[in-house]
Amino acid sequence: MTGAESVAVLRAGQRQLNAAHAAWLAMVAEVGSRGLDSQDEIVRLAAPDRWGADEVRTALRISAYTANELLDFAWAVVRRFPKLHAAMAAGGLSIERARVIHFWVRDMSDEHANTVIDEVLGHCSIDADRPWTSEQIGTRCRKLGIQLDPDWAQRRFAEAHRDRRVISWRNEDGTATLAAQNQDPARVAAAIARVRKLADDAKRAGDPRPLDHLRSEIALNLLDGTYADFTDDQILAHLATTRPTHDETVETAETDEGDAFETEPEPEAEPAPERETEPERETEPEPEPERAPVARSPHHGVQLTAKVSTLLGMDRDPAELAGQGPVHAEYARDLAHRLAAGQWRFAVTDPAGYAISSGLISARPIDWPKRRADDHGIVDLLIPATLLQALLDQTVTSPEVALWHPVLVEIGRHHLLATAGADTDNPAGPPTPEDPDDARRRFPRQGLRRDTQLRMTTCQAPGCRLPAARSEIDHTIDHARGGLTLAGNLGPLCEHDHDLKTKGGWQLIRLSDQKVRWITRLGVSYDVEIPPLIDPGERPPPRPAPDEPAA
Repeated sequence: MTGAESVAVLRAGQRQLNAAHAAWLAMVAEVGSRGLDSQDEIVRLAAPDRWGADEVRTALRISAYTANELLDFAWAVVRRFPKLHAAMAAGGLSIERARVIHFWVRDMSDEHANTVIDEVLGHCSIDADRPWTSEQIGTRCRKLGIQLDPDWAQRRFAEAHRDRRVISWRNEDGTATLAAQNQDPARVAAAIARVRKLADDAKRAGDPRPLDHLRSEIALNLLDGTYADFTDDQILAHLATTRPTHDETVETAETDEGDAFETEPEPEAEPAPERETEPERETEPEPEPERAPVARSPHHGVQLTAKVSTLLGMDRDPAELAGQGPVHAEYARDLAHRLAAGQWRFAVTDPAGYAISSGLISARPIDWPKRRADDHGIVDLLIPATLLQALLDQTVTSPEVALWHPVLVEIGRHHLLATAGADTDNPAGPPTPEDPDDARRRFPRQGLRRDTQLRMTTCQAPGCRLPAARSEIDHTIDHARGGLTLAGNLGPLCEHDHDLKTKGGWQLIRLSDQKVRWITRLGVSYDVEIPPLIDPGERPPPRPAPDEPAA
């Protein structure tokens, strides 16, 4: 091909891709609009119901949020604005430009929305005489919307503000981002201004850290409870105690570029006027100054799951931070130390990696902080039974193993009593028979709930990653239908997927301790494997020798 012919083929491929996306969106809308009528027959609904996106989510292996957004978009393009779908099917409109148009017209009236679509559609094709970029299309849609309905922008703001929320997501480099979406801009400005002022005051007081680091520290401490009941002066005093040492001090000249900070000299205080002396008289003793509150992070929602071998430095396998994903070994060791005052739980696993005993432990490594009732962090320790035995037999020795000896001894005692049929919630006492009344309880006792959350770390619905600690404990066979409150009939389900099972027409069948089957209301089956706590099949890639360059 010549150069010009290759460009022509590229443009033809784009038209084919546009048409394929049109067919795909049509099927998304079709699947999402299928449901059950009162006679339990599959019918096409007038509009997708609450459970329509779950069929899409499970079929495409995407998250519930992504499936809802996709179904809303597909339904609007295919059913509400068929001109957009026709333009895509003809090859002229890309899915990216269709998303831009949909974003701006979705909350307009049909009449105004179609007026805007008619205006911009002729500029969306790569073959148009005056093609527009996505930014130009969005700008024109917004301008036309305001011209057609001056109150539209105000309504859009109000509707967005009703959906305000705080979310977080994991970044590819392992860090995380926290965001407050759709908030009142004045309150956001006030919040940012306060954080900036506190950071500026700390900088004036001589803190060597970059301003962005100070603002991050202040914002998170205000949110996680570290600064509960602190005044601004107490916040600054606490920041001063967390300054890095001389060796840790970073150069801030380049880090703070574009955010230069200059301190102004403090004005000299005028001398106070002399007062006439008065005769001494008895005075009441001055009250003692109030004791400053102790800076303490309660670690709400922080749950670390790590192998004992990783915390002992025997390997560098990743740990898991609930809701955030994997973290590297050094971060896990540091976080475990910070969570020492929280609740520590253990699970001893079999060769396949599944739990065979679990429970709570009160011991901590030597010289680590002890358990504190107001700390709500959680550390889940995972250890294979064979490794536990080797460590207790001192087959493996190291300074770290000696430091963790009290923890290992307590885990070993719990494991021995649990495998002998003892009650792990009362390991010091003799083995007690299981109370038959517990199986008929509506809600499991704390020990069984904890065991369920340890065995299944996330919601057991297809593709759902909500941590078990934030999910509901569901009876596979409903308690109202005779299901017993036993380990084999319990599993974590998030609120949405619990309703999907009890109200949405989906069925959940437990095939084994390691596998469940979901049958959707459209009759499609999906098997979900319950992953082992420690995957025996995972092997790290071979590390290069010291004289070999890393890839």
